[in-house]
Amino acid sequence: MHILTRAEEEVLFKTLKANALKECDPIVKEFVECTHGKLVTVLWGCRAQHKAMNKCLMALTTQADMDKLKIQYLNDLADGKVDHAQLQKEQRLKDEENKKKSKSNGPGVH
Repeated sequence: MHILTRAEEEVLFKTLKANALKECDPIVKEFVECTHGKLVTVLWGCRAQHKAMNKCLMALTTQADMDKLKIQYLNDLADGKVDHAQLQKEQRLKDEENKKKSKSNGPGVH
């Protein structure tokens, strides 16, 4: 039995969020279009679009959805469809990239 590492869970969560954004793209675009030309007034001027966007995203990023994605990943891993070593290597590279970016931003900037 394979237990997911924190890095694997993060990758799966990012995948879940990306999938939700793709599904909710038309609603997200409506919100973005509403915000154009607004500063503070976006708070009440785009309230309906913001609520619709959040409702869509929240509906597609539930714990049940995350659990399904984890099960699919573990099944793919067991079937040899996922290269665990390759995923770890990719995660290390991303971590190193993020460290370099944070160092280049200077102290106190994240």
